[in-house]
Amino acid sequence: MARKSKFQGQCYYCGNPSYSREHAPPDSKFKGFDCDRITVPSCDKHNTSKSGDDQAIVNAFLIPLYKGLGKYILEGDVIQAIENAKSSFPYVKRKALSTPFLIDPPELTSDLPDVSHLVPSVDIYAWIRQLTAALVHNATQAFDSTINWEAALAQSPDWFGTGGELPQKIEQSQSRLVHNTDIRNQYEQLGWKIGWSATPRKYPLAIYAFQVHINEPEVFFKHRFYTKYTWYVRFSASHETISGLQKRISL
Repeated sequence: MARKSKFQGQCYYCGNPSYSREHAPPDSKFKGFDCDRITVPSCDKHNTSKSGDDQAIVNAFLIPLYKGLGKYILEGDVIQAIENAKSSFPYVKRKALSTPFLIDPPELTSDLPDVSHLVPSVDIYAWIRQLTAALVHNATQAFDSTINWEAALAQSPDWFGTGGELPQKIEQSQSRLVHNTDIRNQYEQLGWKIGWSATPRKYPLAIYAFQVHINEPEVFFKHRFYTKYTWYVRFSASHETISGLQKRISL
């Protein structure tokens, strides 16, 4: 017998029948904050099966900020997010941690904050693509079968740690920093428009905000987490989806 669902429609990411609702961003980002949530229809694969990775990624953002409280200037809401999440840090330490950026750093750079690090099984690139797909679905209220989310380009000038690539020697780090600076310069030349939020109680801007740039048929998203981490996503979409995004942004 076919499984029945009380949720109507297609999964925001793959188009399969939906059996639950996915939060965008995941609910764990807003623990302790009085705000509403954006939700979209989801299949099990693109919702419940990744809940452990959601917390690991949120903590990978926050743990380096926690260890660098004396080195960063952080907004009050970000400090509150760290306090709210601290109790969960030990539970994801096999997936998310912080690590020094450099091996044997020179004296002048020995006080650098740690950077985020995730084990290879936690795919932050897929996580960013899924967040983007959920926001697109929220804007258009439809699944766009022309978007190949697996091929969407996700990049960040602020992310260094996935897999076994950290810490690095200074020669490696210089090349990586130049590459990441090029990424930021490339995307920041675009004309960004402010995205939307949950309603009526909006997301705290210091915790999460995003912007959109459209150059049909291409769409660009810029996600900002805890005011410290920027991620860009680039993909192609149908004219109907782009029209829906433009209408949503204009609101």
